[in-house]
Amino acid sequence: MMKRITALVLAVVMLLSLSSIAMAAEYQAGTYTAEAQGNNGPVKVSVTFSDTRIEKVEVIEHAETESISAAPIADIPEAITTYQSLGVDTVSGATNTSNAILNAVADCVNQAGGDVEALKNVPVDAEEIPVLQSTTVDVLVVGGGGAGLSAALSAAQNGANVILVEKTGALGGNTFICGGAFNTYDPEGQSDIPMTEALGTTVEKVLAHEDVSEAHAALKAEVQKQWDEYKASGRTNLFDSPEWHALQTLDAGDYEGNVELVLALTSNTLDTLHWLSENGVEWSDEVSTVVGALWNRSHQTPNVSGADIVAALEKNARGNGVEIFLNSKAEQLITEDGKVTGAVVTNANGEQVSVMVNKGVILATGGFARNVEMREKYNTQWDYIGENLPSNNAMGATGDGIIMGEAVGANLVGMGWIQLMPLNTISGGGISGYVNSSMFFNQEGERFVAEDGRRDVLADAALKQTNQMFYVLCDAKEAELRGVSKQALDYMVANKMIYSGDTIAELAENINVPAETLEKSVAEFNELVKAGKPDEYGRTLWENTIEVGPFYAPAFSPAVHHTMGGLEINVDAEVLNADGQIIEGLYAAGEVTGGIHGTNRVGGNAVPDALTFGKIAGENAASK
Repeated sequence: MMKRITALVLAVVMLLSLSSIAMAAEYQAGTYTAEAQGNNGPVKVSVTFSDTRIEKVEVIEHAETESISAAPIADIPEAITTYQSLGVDTVSGATNTSNAILNAVADCVNQAGGDVEALKNVPVDAEEIPVLQSTTVDVLVVGGGGAGLSAALSAAQNGANVILVEKTGALGGNTFICGGAFNTYDPEGQSDIPMTEALGTTVEKVLAHEDVSEAHAALKAEVQKQWDEYKASGRTNLFDSPEWHALQTLDAGDYEGNVELVLALTSNTLDTLHWLSENGVEWSDEVSTVVGALWNRSHQTPNVSGADIVAALEKNARGNGVEIFLNSKAEQLITEDGKVTGAVVTNANGEQVSVMVNKGVILATGGFARNVEMREKYNTQWDYIGENLPSNNAMGATGDGIIMGEAVGANLVGMGWIQLMPLNTISGGGISGYVNSSMFFNQEGERFVAEDGRRDVLADAALKQTNQMFYVLCDAKEAELRGVSKQALDYMVANKMIYSGDTIAELAENINVPAETLEKSVAEFNELVKAGKPDEYGRTLWENTIEVGPFYAPAFSPAVHHTMGGLEINVDAEVLNADGQIIEGLYAAGEVTGGIHGTNRVGGNAVPDALTFGKIAGENAASK
């Protein structure tokens, strides 16, 4: 007891001493400015001091992604002035922006004659974070990415009381760090997109594929009927439908996807898009094509960030009573007579607790792109998939839900198919994932692939280039169309995150590419854009020429991006065993599942997959 009292006294004395340091702070009164490096460029702050206090902190200039930077820009200056401290926590998911603000404020403190180290040691009264304890709930959601948040919100909106556990210290998972692309048929959004001759050849080619099953034949017959009606109508805007989206998805996955599941996805994506809008997600007006999307149906958040989606889902989930516990890892499922009745969870204090459910457990833990052992165990697609091949996934994508599901008898499907993302930046910067106006070229200055092709085809082609890398060419006109500011571009160029030149020849010189060859490649590309017909590589999507300097070229090399295999589910997001029977009380959504994408996932299909089946899982679990 004496030791505990002594420790408490010492802690109080230390806090009082630190508070005294803050109280005794002396500054040269005035307003000072400084900047520090953030994600996309310098973050500039203005700090006003009295003789004894930091009176005001304001971020006055930045090029950060708004959806990611909004929280630290609002919260950190307020915390610094409230606590007179530089020891405030960074905002999870926005560490670089947070540190930029803190470093710039520290610079201002130095300018004003203050003691930076002392301010870093001033304690901050952090809000007490609730820790999960053993309890019973209607629905337990395991995983706090897009699928989990969608499932939790959906279940809560359908009357269930819900707990969501996330093993990391932040919500969002892969959805948070993705570009926010969402593929869906959308008559209103696609109304102004022209239907070209080249796009027509794509439809005809897919319709000409031999039947692989009765379900595929039926789907193909429906699309053929729609295509014939479209041609007879005289319409000139884009042809699309949920069935055509489904047929393209099956074709892109080499017909290994489950037709029923794929149709369940594409028939519900527009409803999910509208549901997201109703819950605060905003979308850009333009519908385009992200890399590997194959068709003009990619909807995009204004900031080209899945963080927008995560923020809206989190806000509405909490608003609908969902309890969210971070740093809380589900370890195993609890079953009784073959029914899933709960899960064992290690809470934020490291204690194992049990969460029992009245209705069901929803697994939404993502794939296994970050689990090298699982990649090597299951891969049947690539010559090499080991630790030297990087992944651009969130760190939590380690296959936990697949392992837990398999332990209670869940069937695994499609585990050997692993997607590489060709557009994985190796220079540190980029402009966007849109392919409509982009040209890929290698170190020899030559195009080498149809840029609008499947991701596995693009990745395979990229791995065959010199140094297994390539560049994506973009001009100033396209950068402006994609909403990239001149300030952000200048910062990325200055820090060699992207390469630039006022002319194609100057760009070529800066990246040691033969200028004559690159100029010839660009000239040929521009002629192909004007013709709008398939080229020698089979490209059919064309939009803008590349003519307005300065010209920009980020560098890319493939990385492990998406694992197509996982738990087998039905159209109601219920998990199935090896006999095709429902495992009562167990649901799954997102990349933890398998059977939808086949050998290759269409770019822009992952977010609607996660959110649509998350929504379905939540609805169905709540109704039990």
